[in-house]
Amino acid sequence: MNAIVHTKLILEDGIVWDGAITFENGRIVQAGPANRVSIPSGTDCFDAGGLYTAPGLIDIHNHGGSEHLFTESPAECAEQILAHGVTTVLPTLYANLSREQMLEGAGKIALAARTGAGRIIGGLYMEGPYMCSSLGSFQNQMKWQGEIRRSDYLPLLEGLGAQVRVWAIDPARPGIEEFMKDCKRYSPEAVFSLGHSSATAAECRRVKKLGVRNQTHHSDSGKAPGFAQGTIGAGCDEFTLYDPDLFAELICDENGIHVAPDLIKLVVKTKGVERIILISDSMPRRGDFRNNEAAGIAYGPDLNYDDQGMLAGSRLTLDSACRNLMKHTGYGLCHAIRFASLNPARMLGIDDEVGSLEPGKRANLIVMDDMVQIRHVYLDGELEK
Repeated sequence: MNAIVHTKLILEDGIVWDGAITFENGRIVQAGPANRVSIPSGTDCFDAGGLYTAPGLIDIHNHGGSEHLFTESPAECAEQILAHGVTTVLPTLYANLSREQMLEGAGKIALAARTGAGRIIGGLYMEGPYMCSSLGSFQNQMKWQGEIRRSDYLPLLEGLGAQVRVWAIDPARPGIEEFMKDCKRYSPEAVFSLGHSSATAAECRRVKKLGVRNQTHHSDSGKAPGFAQGTIGAGCDEFTLYDPDLFAELICDENGIHVAPDLIKLVVKTKGVERIILISDSMPRRGDFRNNEAAGIAYGPDLNYDDQGMLAGSRLTLDSACRNLMKHTGYGLCHAIRFASLNPARMLGIDDEVGSLEPGKRANLIVMDDMVQIRHVYLDGELEK
């Protein structure tokens, strides 16, 4: 038996100021006020000295660590991310990869997931293959433009199988519904996410019934055209905001560039605290940023840019995203942790195993201060940091 004592516990909807948590064989046994938690003689106790204990963070959208993509060096990426309190991660493969590159990268990731820090890998987030085919400066990088053909994607689905947990799709692409139905045959537990798209709300509504539960980085995925000059169309963002079932991912960077602070507040207020998911959308460093403010590209120290100086994901870690969320909105520690643990677990349907400090769940735990500075990480009850 192990225990963390003299700690504040971050629960789903509150904080236990004088708490304790026990765990054994990789599972939580008890969690609550210290005077109600039984600690048997011989228990290995860790004194947290008043620090907070929270469920391990869950990053559902992460392309890689500081130097490598997950498809290049998955074990190294997992080790870096684990140090920042992430105990479940979905490596994200983008639509700029060919079918062969996706399959090769997924194979490396599956192998790494068996041991060491790679155990935090919980499947794949496929940001593609079929997203918007007109992504501005990124258009020439996309490998899956044109007509959607079963002969092109079936070998991919067969090769990936149940490894996929999220498929990001563009609802506006002709043939996308048949693709989604085929995805469900090979990865029945997977959910769909409204990805890069200029689809209308009506097109989003049409595909929702096939298992759409999420939107890929809200307010940063494209806009639907208006019906007339000067008007604003209703697209994926608007559909996500008013549909009560959908979760919305947010990238909360230090300067509020991906999503402006006032817009973050609007999204959280509209969706409610039960439907917000913080993500890192982390990318490895690829060269130096070239000032491109003339093109409307603002600089952020925790953001990533391509070789043309265009915004391309982030260099965020999920613990820093939690800090930024609190800074920009005034929402508290409980909310920030929920957005990065319980909510993504519920969206994925794995909240019976992870996402909160409930007895019986995996002992994936972080010990941290009130600024989400990670001091210690437990993975399945084993101290990793």
